[in-house]
Amino acid sequence: MAPGIEEKPPAERKGIVVRSDEEDPALAALRMITSTHAVRYFHITLWGVFLSSVVSLPTAAIWYALTMAAGYARSLVEARIRARLKSNQKASQRAYAFVAMASCMFWAVAPALAWTSAHPFGQAAGLFLVLTGFALGLSQFRSTPLNALIVTSPYSAVLLWFVYDSFGGSGFWTVSAAALVLYATVSYNLMFSQLLQKEMQRGAAERSRLIEELQAARIAAEKASEAKSMFLANMSHEIRTPMNGVLGMAELLAQTKLDTRQRLYAETIHKSGAALLTIINDILDFSKIEAGKLELDPQPFDLRAAIEDVAVLIAPRAQEKRLEVVVRFQPDLPCNVVGDSGRIRQIITNLAGNAVKFTGAGYILIGVSGEEKDGKALIRVEVSDTGVGIEPEKLDRIFDAFQQADSSTTRKFGGTGLGLSISRRLVEAMGGEIGVTSQLGRGSTFWFTLTLSVHDEAVAPAPVAYDAQGARVLIVDDVEVNRHIAAEQLVAWGFSVDAAESGPAALEMMRAAARSGAPYALAIVDYFMPGMDGEMLARAIRNEAALAETPILVLTSVDQQGDARRFREIGVDGYLVKPARSTLLLQTIMNILSSRGLAGAAEEEEEEEEDLPKNDGQMTAADELDGRIRILLAEDNEVNQLVVKHMLDAARHEFIVVANGRDAVARYREAAGAFDLVLMDVSMPEMDGYEASRAIRALEAEQNLPRTPIICLTAHVMSQDVERSEAAGMDDFLAKPVSKERLEAVVARWAGGDEDAKQAAQVA
Repeated sequence: MAPGIEEKPPAERKGIVVRSDEEDPALAALRMITSTHAVRYFHITLWGVFLSSVVSLPTAAIWYALTMAAGYARSLVEARIRARLKSNQKASQRAYAFVAMASCMFWAVAPALAWTSAHPFGQAAGLFLVLTGFALGLSQFRSTPLNALIVTSPYSAVLLWFVYDSFGGSGFWTVSAAALVLYATVSYNLMFSQLLQKEMQRGAAERSRLIEELQAARIAAEKASEAKSMFLANMSHEIRTPMNGVLGMAELLAQTKLDTRQRLYAETIHKSGAALLTIINDILDFSKIEAGKLELDPQPFDLRAAIEDVAVLIAPRAQEKRLEVVVRFQPDLPCNVVGDSGRIRQIITNLAGNAVKFTGAGYILIGVSGEEKDGKALIRVEVSDTGVGIEPEKLDRIFDAFQQADSSTTRKFGGTGLGLSISRRLVEAMGGEIGVTSQLGRGSTFWFTLTLSVHDEAVAPAPVAYDAQGARVLIVDDVEVNRHIAAEQLVAWGFSVDAAESGPAALEMMRAAARSGAPYALAIVDYFMPGMDGEMLARAIRNEAALAETPILVLTSVDQQGDARRFREIGVDGYLVKPARSTLLLQTIMNILSSRGLAGAAEEEEEEEEDLPKNDGQMTAADELDGRIRILLAEDNEVNQLVVKHMLDAARHEFIVVANGRDAVARYREAAGAFDLVLMDVSMPEMDGYEASRAIRALEAEQNLPRTPIICLTAHVMSQDVERSEAAGMDDFLAKPVSKERLEAVVARWAGGDEDAKQAAQVA
């Protein structure tokens, strides 16, 4: 039995409820009959009207009143019998048959009264009412022949009396023949009903068996799904644990003194390990989706920042192929929205990563457009490339699992074929749509749409307010899409923008502007252009007296060592690597123009902040502490022990290393909690990390010790693992393989004296 799955009887299992009374058609019919009072009273009324046409009105009225009273009494008795119809009890059905027979005795008086009346059609009316009575009785009880005979016995008695009363008369043979035909018909009806009843019971039994099999199959599927999830979680842990050693040691090795060849080897190890980790994560994500374990975590986030984060992430791979990465975010689209930012980044990363992989020359464009309506942002994200494209017949299955364009592409470019399938599942889980358009040899555009709630409060610092005052800016770039997007953004900030597609064209436009008395306040120049590149253009501007004072901002898609120094030497005012974040671009433009005294300036705050110390965000915990940070490291894997110890500066951190949870609790008890931080692995012998954390929290409460931050350092990365760590009293969660940057940041947050960060992390 899989954990969390409780074996239940068929009648109690979720999804299908099997009741014994539903499996018996006879009992189901009986239950229906007991709920048809109004129809019964209606038939009594019709019989009364018909009877009044052949007998006196007082006689018909008396019969009607008595039969109605009997019908009402029958209803009262039925109410009690209905309460007993909880199971297939023949006694209950038989009792009801006799109650119905008693009621039918009053009904059977009506044909007798019609037979004995002096009306010319009295006997015919009597026969008609007998036939009708048989029809009514059989229609209700034909599923149980014996009960049907009991209920219709009053009509049988009346019919036999008709035969007896007509003996010796001219109508005797007619009545006798009618009686024989009627009894034969009733017998055939009951025999057929009996056979039908048996067939229905066999069908009900078969249905019950199928339901049992389906329920058993469902439980087996749940067990298999649970087993698969457990297998994936265990495999993820077993793979991530050595991967932590591979990536961690490769990262540390790359930071040592190496020659060119050694550094290449170390970087190759790290890149290969990161690629393997990506494949592991894709397989784990796909399996979670297949098992229905995918969970979304909607939170307020900055959509523009998320898009720019992805662009920055893929930029190094694009730079290796000399590709441009361009981001276009519709200026009037809300940035602050509510959604699962991590999953949205994952989708865009998958699409943009594929674009880089399949593009040999040109650019990658990540475009975000849409509209705001009734507090909702209807967004459309497009990732376009100038790559190999996709054949039309392959488009329909491009989002299927383990599918790529064709086998030759698989051999040339590699990959698991899971990225697009995962992206489709994620988009659909968030209620959106995803698709692709492509032209073979010209490139592809992958797109997806989402509807996200607009968040009223900003989730990221707002850009510094700036008054451009219509300052003229010249954009110089040989790629049309770059010129268009840059111009759109600058116009939204209040600049007056012109664009040139080459260096010579830019020089001509700048000369014309200078002659007209309205020179450009800034030239934004791309570095890589055919013919005259950005450096050549900058030198030409500085060497021409009429243009020499024009501020120059250079944008480049490749960050090469020595570029910044070289540009400073020729008088370039600013230098940014593409894709540049919009806030950084605006800040850089603002600084350049403000330093030159051109256009507007940043709106000053009422409080001066110039005397505040600057912090680049790289300060470590040890920078703020007088002594070394004492860390209790509970980790059973010796390689991982070395990785963690060497990632953190030994001069600033003191480690006490134990190999299991029991020793961790013992050392914590001996030190009376005198640790600044505990790094706790989960899977350890003797006592796991969860139990050890609970023991440490209990020890703190028992001895009134201050709470020591416990960081879960584990290769278990499922959402339930995070929840289990929180329930065990851990304060933060680090998934293996862990990078030096992430480890230092967590140590700085929890052991660096930042109380606000600690409280925020605890709330989160």
